[in-house]
Amino acid sequence: MPTEKAPKPKRNYYISYIKGFAIITLLTLHLLDWSNMVLTPHEKMWREFLFPSVLFFMSTLGSVVYIAYGHHEHLLAPTKRLLRRGFELIAIYFLYNLLKLRFYDFQQEPFYYKFISQQKFGFMDILSLHAFSVPISIILTIGIFLLISPFFLWITKKTRYPRSILGGIFLVILIFNYTSVFSQSAIKDFLLAKNNITFSLLQWSIPYMMGFYLAMTGLEKQKGKAFFFFLILTLCAGGYQFLNDQSLYISEYMYPLKPYYVVASFCFLYILIFLFSFLEKINHAVVRYFLAVVRILGDYTLTLYIFHWIVVDLTLWIFAPETKLIWWSVSTFLILFLAWHHKKIREFSGQRPAPG
Repeated sequence: MPTEKAPKPKRNYYISYIKGFAIITLLTLHLLDWSNMVLTPHEKMWREFLFPSVLFFMSTLGSVVYIAYGHHEHLLAPTKRLLRRGFELIAIYFLYNLLKLRFYDFQQEPFYYKFISQQKFGFMDILSLHAFSVPISIILTIGIFLLISPFFLWITKKTRYPRSILGGIFLVILIFNYTSVFSQSAIKDFLLAKNNITFSLLQWSIPYMMGFYLAMTGLEKQKGKAFFFFLILTLCAGGYQFLNDQSLYISEYMYPLKPYYVVASFCFLYILIFLFSFLEKINHAVVRYFLAVVRILGDYTLTLYIFHWIVVDLTLWIFAPETKLIWWSVSTFLILFLAWHHKKIREFSGQRPAPG
């Protein structure tokens, strides 16, 4: 008599929810900055809740890599996929920058005058990472992290103590970033983005590796302990900032990346996990539809990120100096995107919520 197969475990959507929240807050941040809106001190305070979105991009990248490929028996196919996707994103980064450099009227975007005035605004300056014509360096960084992801997968599959090895690598990266143990060199300067326009690969590998490791241990399964851990670290780091008369705004510790920004952002990430866990238990049509929308946005973050910049560039080019019109054009783009995926949204919202 044939044995009955065990039911396939239900997938949870915490990664999609976090990524959906990240893309919305990151787009909002860009709209605030590029529309030249003048904010009151109170509005600037609330704006701080938008800045963890950058870390969410990096940390969920590490989590997605492990969740998608960490349980594959053989690593050849995942390696090919990760390498292909990484090179695709790197190619998109350079193609967009070079095309815009060739055709765009930069008189409509004064932001780039800093490169123009320094005579660092040519093809070779972009190829050598000394300038950009569109600020999408995060795409380049994500592409590079995808290229090195097979190495971390190999550690999880082929070594006896993967968590200890990853912890050791993480410790070395922390020492390399935040101490002077390692002497200065051209390679270290490049990895820390001291002479180029990239995200610091060494510093932003910290949230990437943390996301990868948390996915290994169960991103949401230990949410209570993880939240308490990051809350304590945030209070300690914030207390240190306060006692030294330094700002408590996390946005001031992103470039270069500081531990205070990292731990505070992860603390906020786990607050969001608790929130989405609570919402998943509410069997109401409006809540289910909201979660479905957030999930769709989270599943298409890179597409939305790239295309919203195209919309911003075209709007500023055509309608400059009316910079505030980007709020209308990007909002219209998002509405059209959701309308295009309305069938999936209805399908997702009709599903029973996953157990918390």
